[in-house]
Amino acid sequence: MANRRPFPGGLFLYNLKEGRFEYVNPAFEEVWEREEADLNDRLPWLLETVYPEGLPLLQNCYAQLQTNAFREFRIQTGKCEKWIYLTAYALRHDGQRWAIAGFAEDITHHKENETRLNAFSAHKNGMLEMLAHDLNGPLGVVRQLAGHLEKKAGERGQPDIQEDAALIRRTVRHSVQMIHDLLEKESLESSRTALKIQRVELIEQINAMLQGFERMSQDHHKHFMVESSGSRVFAEIDQVKFMHALQNLVSNATKFTRKNGHIRISVQEEPGSLLIAVRDDCIGIPKALQGELFERFTKALRPGLAGEVTTGLGLSIVKRIVELHRGQVWVESEENQGAAFLIRIPRQG
Repeated sequence: MANRRPFPGGLFLYNLKEGRFEYVNPAFEEVWEREEADLNDRLPWLLETVYPEGLPLLQNCYAQLQTNAFREFRIQTGKCEKWIYLTAYALRHDGQRWAIAGFAEDITHHKENETRLNAFSAHKNGMLEMLAHDLNGPLGVVRQLAGHLEKKAGERGQPDIQEDAALIRRTVRHSVQMIHDLLEKESLESSRTALKIQRVELIEQINAMLQGFERMSQDHHKHFMVESSGSRVFAEIDQVKFMHALQNLVSNATKFTRKNGHIRISVQEEPGSLLIAVRDDCIGIPKALQGELFERFTKALRPGLAGEVTTGLGLSIVKRIVELHRGQVWVESEENQGAAFLIRIPRQG
């Protein structure tokens, strides 16, 4: 759960036996834009301000409340939407809970900044992927032409031209490697930082991510689909890291999927867990390579169908991110029959 925040001033004391607030301070009244008397007179209305996806969280939080609980949830007050960060403590007498005390902080401004930062990070990662994709093709052509020129110059006894062509070929190869090193460094740095868990609606995030891949794959007519057990599926994850792991899996799928191929992401709610799968109808993965796919710098490396270079770090980073979320990742594939990378993470709250 998130770290404790500085004292925000929105204090409350709720008497469980009498079903009413014994005390709220002006800062707490300001959060819900109601005075104390109105809060007590209209407690059902108070709960109705909480968005539906937040109610199960609060109920579970209350059921498990022993010492304290930290929760973020949305409320609607009039025409204003707010994010509230709640810290609550159970007060006991003779072993029984008689009241809940704590404070509520309006974190709307922080959530808006967080959303902008996450959007910027996703855009940055997408731009890096697009850069690598768009440059790989023309640079590969230049390298092939330089190699052809180097060979012809050698056959014709033109050492100066041969040397220049060799320099061009090496420079292009180095440039391509620099691009991939940049992508892998970004992935490694992202996976090493501490998790910042928050409640995220996955379907919206996945659809936004796939828009970038659809733009990159227009020339190859690759088709992307999202399937889910519900129109909205929530998960408590580090949004940036988890979406980066999914982005790595989709990126791999596009590299090995032929023109007019299909890539599907499914999100299924299970008892106590979420199952996310990235499936494709690609060239498949030989059984002999599957056992070491998720190892760092694995030897189970194959270039993409367009010659894309891989370093063997992408899937190991996916595994690290998933394990940080206390989940599992594995592959199911038959050669020439496509592949499926599956992630199962626990549901919280």
